[in-house]
Amino acid sequence: MKTKCFIAAVLLLAGMAGLTAQGAGGYDIMKRADERYAGDTAQYKLTMTLVSGRGAPRIRELAYYFKDYGDTERILMFFNSPRDVAGTGYLSFSYDDNRDDDIWLYLPAMKRVRRITGSGKNDSFMGTDFTYEDMGRRSLDKDEFSLRGEETVDGSLCWVVEARAKDAREPYGRRVLRVRKDSYVIAGVDYYDRQGRLLKTLRVSGIRQIDGIWTAQKMEMTNVQDKHSTVIEISDIRFNLPLDDSLFAVTGLERGNIR
Repeated sequence: MKTKCFIAAVLLLAGMAGLTAQGAGGYDIMKRADERYAGDTAQYKLTMTLVSGRGAPRIRELAYYFKDYGDTERILMFFNSPRDVAGTGYLSFSYDDNRDDDIWLYLPAMKRVRRITGSGKNDSFMGTDFTYEDMGRRSLDKDEFSLRGEETVDGSLCWVVEARAKDAREPYGRRVLRVRKDSYVIAGVDYYDRQGRLLKTLRVSGIRQIDGIWTAQKMEMTNVQDKHSTVIEISDIRFNLPLDDSLFAVTGLERGNIR
């Protein structure tokens, strides 16, 4: 997963200079994380488990495809099971010029493609604890970043970077990210709501190199307010294999699967 993102204080003058340097450090770290190489193409199998305090976990199987076009990154996903979501397709275009992502969802029951726009990007992605915006790339221009220190996560030293949303209407007032020093992979994120209360936590694990590319194999997003979580496990990971451009077109969503 290319995770793109999230991201990014003796004399009064000296104190201000220190804050400026600290803020620049946070931005620079997030820029390196945002530009981290994740392959020219990628194919995964995803197992998505939705867990709540009520009832049995719900398990979904997906196919994931990624292609980097230089100025645009495209992600295509199809739900393969269970039957109630099979054939549902997701397509996103992420741009290097900091435009917002373009996102489309194909709903087989309605037999049409729906475009996700505006505040709809803050909605839950298919009943999970991820929003549509969480699934895509967030422009660094939307946040103010500051470096808050260091922390060890799963034995790896990380920078702790705070990202404060510039727009007060954003659902997350701020995020606190842990960025691994060895790879610039994001190892975890705490999401806070507009009132400053902890809303969600993302924990990333199974981080290792596959074909020389740093790759996370498990992500768990937990909504601490709703007591609900979504676990994504990644398998059958393949990089830099040919993928036809026709896969990453809006018309391709209506196929309902890759054949």
